[in-house]
Order: sequence, then structure tokens, then C-alpha cells
Amino acid sequence: MLSEEEIKFIQKHAQDDPYQLSLSKGLSEGLSLSKLVPQIQARQKLVHKLPSWIANHQLFFPPQLNLEQASSEDTALFKADLIQGKVIDLTGGMGVDTWAFAKKGNSVTYVERDEKLNQITRYNHQVLVGDSIEHIVGDGVAYMKEHPSQWNYIYLDPARRGSKGEKVILLEDCEPNVQEILPYIKQATSLLLKTSPLLDISRAIQSLHGVNQVWVICVKNEVKELLFLKSLEASMDPIIEVHELSLENSLIFRAKLSEEREANAQLGKLENYLYEPHAGILKAGFFKLAASQQIHKMGNNTHLYTSKERVESFPGRQFKVIALGNLDKKWIETHLPSGKANISTRNFPMSPEDIRKKWKIKEGGPWTLFAYQDEQQKNVVALTEKCPVN
Repeated sequence: MLSEEEIKFIQKHAQDDPYQLSLSKGLSEGLSLSKLVPQIQARQKLVHKLPSWIANHQLFFPPQLNLEQASSEDTALFKADLIQGKVIDLTGGMGVDTWAFAKKGNSVTYVERDEKLNQITRYNHQVLVGDSIEHIVGDGVAYMKEHPSQWNYIYLDPARRGSKGEKVILLEDCEPNVQEILPYIKQATSLLLKTSPLLDISRAIQSLHGVNQVWVICVKNEVKELLFLKSLEASMDPIIEVHELSLENSLIFRAKLSEEREANAQLGKLENYLYEPHAGILKAGFFKLAASQQIHKMGNNTHLYTSKERVESFPGRQFKVIALGNLDKKWIETHLPSGKANISTRNFPMSPEDIRKKWKIKEGGPWTLFAYQDEQQKNVVALTEKCPVN
């Protein structure tokens, strides 16, 4: 895929601006810029997402569109810990998940209908893990139907773009449709499904007629993907785990939606500490379970929490309360003389951008303004300072 001269050129210009480089034909050294500039651009884009791949100078990266839906190394290796045995990846793509499955010692078959992408991925896999992965050019669902009883796990990461290139979210709008796969789940064959982080979890469970477990996968307080495991022993009320992969112990919350429905979160006025739940907990819908005997919810539809004493184990951002009041010019001038703060809103009629524009508040600084609706359904604002992480 890459000659020694091409690899040296990519290394030499690894930090250059790709656009400017594409115009500098005098630097090409007789090589094809149309081939090498996209490689430099891809490596710059993926440096944090696929660090060990980027560290390997022999790898060749596919076009930009194929990079978008690819898993990160962290999320791929997390998935690889969930399964074992013979695995078929029906929607191979760039092959990051397939690589992780093989790296953990599984027997893996990769299927991708795009012949050029299949060729690139086969080359990269051979560089990374040798010949341990079988590569098939064709339609993954069709291939699975021809070999229905060979797999311990079917892995599916359906394309989330419609026929006109638009982004889609619902399972039934993705390609392939997961409903085609469900009849092939057998006693010894389970399905691991990766979906958009925007997908509604409850709706997905209904659409899949129950699942064994759900994982909300996050990196640095951002939901990256949702995973659903389905076998013949599926449940309509599965365990949902929230994982933050930037932590050594990634599991930060675990519960069922039935527990959330049955929970009674006590409402309370703002006290000394304010808590903003981790994004994964909010995605999972554990709004009441996030509260506890020590921590109260600050409004029925306001997903902020408070306590008198700091609860350091709370999964989310923690703030010390400085002042509470109404969002008006006098309060802002009194409590924020620097005119600078971070702004967050919850169940409030104005967006952070609207607040910033109306009261001319600059972004940044040590303070955070929380504008929200309190337990009495009044619009208020709290000035806070983020607590140090111990």
C-alpha cells in the first residue's frame, strides 16, 4: 500500500497543514500528493482515536467517510471483552472492531461489500494481527444466511446514512435492518449491536423484542456509542450499565429502567453543593436513581442535584455553591463583576447563548452559572465553583 519513500514523506510532513501541502507541488518529491495528503489528514484526525494504529507507519487509511463511523481503540477493545469464540462482523467497514475481536483471541470473519475498502482493511489487519482474520467481499447478511450456524456472536454496526447520504438514527432506517438478523439468533448464537449514541434506549429494547444487557459507552463525559446484547434469553427490562472509559474502573452506574420507574427522588432546594450527572447517566434515563438519601433532585424536570455536605462519590461534575438568585442585571453585576463565566442551563427558557448575549457574559473563568427551574418551578440562577477532583 505504501512504499518506503511514501512512508518517509508522510512522517516528514506529519504536522503540516494538509490543504497547504496539497498546493505545494514542489514538495512532492515525485510522489502522488493526491494519495499521500489524505493519509496525513487521516493520521492527524485519528491521533487520539486510534493511537496504536497511528503509531504504525505502514498502515493505509481509507477515505474520510469510512473514518467517521469507525470505533475508537478504547470502545473497540471494550466490545472485545464482551464476547468470545467465533465472531462474524457483518458490516466490517474500517475494521477497528474486527481488529479488537481478533486481538483478544477470537476467531473472526470480516465481511465488507466495498471491494476497495475490503482490500485496504485486509492489508491493515495483516500488518496488525497477521492472517488471523478471514476477509469476505460481499453482503454480510447474505453471507451469514448462507452460513447460519457457525457463529457464537454476530456483530452488527449498521450504516447510519440514508439513500441520499443523510444521517439516520432509528434502527429501522439503518442499513442493514437489524430485524433481518433477529431470526438467526439461536441457542449458541448471540447478537452484539452497536448503535448511534442518539438512539432512544427504551425504543430500541422494544424494537429488538428485548435484550440481555445494554451498555452506554462514554469517553470524557461524552456518550460515544450504545451497545445491545441479545440472545434467546433476552429481557424487556435488562440491566443497563454506564461506562466511562477514561477511568481505570470504567463502570460508574448500573440499574434497570424498572428501578428508575419505581424510584422516588426527593425534591429539595439548593444547598451547599450542586451536582451535574454524567452524560451517560442522563442518556440511560436514570434521573431519579441519581438522587439518594444525601442528594436531592432540584426539580421534577430539572436534572440537577444538591446536598448539604459534599458527596464525592457522585458520578458527575461537582460544584460548590457561591450564590443563588434571579437572573437579572443587578444580580449579574453584583455577583459576577468580571463579567466572565461558564454557563449551563437545565429546564430553563433561555439557552446559554441567549444568556451570554443578553447580559454580555464572556466565556471561561473559574465560575459556572447554572440557570434552572427549581423545586417550586421558579426560574433561578446559581453561581458555583467547580470542586477539585480528589
